[in-house]
Amino acid sequence: MDQKQILELALETLNRQKAGIDEEIAAIQAELGTRAAFRQTESTPAGKRRGRKRTAAERKAQAQRMREYWAKRRTRKAKSAPASKPAAGAKIRSMTAAQKKALSIKMREVWKRRKAAAKAKTK
Repeated sequence: MDQKQILELALETLNRQKAGIDEEIAAIQAELGTRAAFRQTESTPAGKRRGRKRTAAERKAQAQRMREYWAKRRTRKAKSAPASKPAAGAKIRSMTAAQKKALSIKMREVWKRRKAAAKAKTK
């Protein structure tokens, strides 16, 4: 026997063993009454897509709808963008160092209280 025949026989034997094991698993799952037994027997072969496939016309219509959707969204965003930006030369407000520190302290206290409340809740 050459190497190829040996490998083919080994593969055939392993496939038979696998089929037997799969049958045993399905029987045990059915005995337990799990839904997994149904899913195991009704599953689709690997690589196959489940469900209905769209036709070329359906894909084309979907693409057109999406182009229209994004075009409307871009125009809406372009209209609202100038209003949301500050006027030219206007100062953009930012926090001072003291404000940042105060906020940091306040947030530490908030998280400390939340942590304590969560700990009390678990007890």
